[in-house]
Amino acid sequence: MKMQRGQEIVEFALLIPFFFIFFFGIMYCGFLFGDYITLSNMARSAAREAVIVGEKVPEGQENDPKAQASYKYLEKQYADMIHTSHMTTNLYTFDGITISETGNNPPNGVPADSVGVEIKATLNKDYAFPIVLENLGIGLPQNYNIVYYMYDENKNKT
Repeated sequence: MKMQRGQEIVEFALLIPFFFIFFFGIMYCGFLFGDYITLSNMARSAAREAVIVGEKVPEGQENDPKAQASYKYLEKQYADMIHTSHMTTNLYTFDGITISETGNNPPNGVPADSVGVEIKATLNKDYAFPIVLENLGIGLPQNYNIVYYMYDENKNKT
């Protein structure tokens, strides 16, 4: 019996790294899912606002006859909102938002006369946990794109 006194400590020392990997993995997946939901809601909100407001001439160019109406003001507004309000964690870096119309002949599966919003994010490798997972052979998504379409029912009405 005297030789088995440190058995619990050895078992604990062997299992604690797996426990922490499992624990931080659950946390990481939760943060990842939270960021995805936040950016998905931002895409939905941007698409809704783009459909309601429509395209506008950029600020400061209202009197310029060559100015083209666009969704750039909405893109800037939502990009600033994501960057400044810290709505997401830093696990993925926000790469940008694009708002565009689908037109009458969109690609297969995309609704016609709609507004599409695409948000891009890339894996931030400044954290230790993604590096640890990759060294263990567990691959993480390097980037993801969120695409949201909203039908513009006022498009053909005058």
